[in-house]
Amino acid sequence: MKAKFIVIEGIDGSGKSTQAAKVAKWLENFTGLKTISTFEPGGCDTCKKLREFILSSKNFSVMSELLLFLADRAEHVNKKILPELKAGHNVICERYNDSTLAYQSGGHNENLSLTKKLIDSCEFPEPDIKIFLDISPEIAFKRVQERKNLNDKFESEGLELMTRVANFYRSCSEKKNFIVINCDNLSIEETFRAIITELEAKI
Repeated sequence: MKAKFIVIEGIDGSGKSTQAAKVAKWLENFTGLKTISTFEPGGCDTCKKLREFILSSKNFSVMSELLLFLADRAEHVNKKILPELKAGHNVICERYNDSTLAYQSGGHNENLSLTKKLIDSCEFPEPDIKIFLDISPEIAFKRVQERKNLNDKFESEGLELMTRVANFYRSCSEKKNFIVINCDNLSIEETFRAIITELEAKI
């Protein structure tokens, strides 16, 4: 069986990290292939400082942020994602190209066409499967507030930003062939079961 590259998208507080860990464990058992779980930004050793730099600064222009995220992804792809896939390992990644579109264009009004062109020019590998955890921004924002750690510049921008980003994801989820999981009224385990039901049909 060919190794799979699966991306999990969603706004902050949607449960991406929890589900990525559960899906990675399930996928390893299901396929018999080693499976790694990673994330953006900061998913490889050389990306960690970029992550700290991006998320701690409130003074970057939207274009500067976009270019920094793409630099982070270039490192992540070349130092971690591609080597793992080439070794025959599955990769589960929290956030990827659509996250950049959702936050920089949907959330911060960067020119969508330009953002797409910049992403396309990088020629990052396409995921085999993309999952969107669709959740009410109000529910997600409450979860984020409960963390009591709003140092992340994107989380600290609040409900208005999360709503714009969620609306962007929803507007493009069908044409981008996402598996959409509406998890407003689902427990962690119910969300996981909904995801793997979809994955079993596609793998």
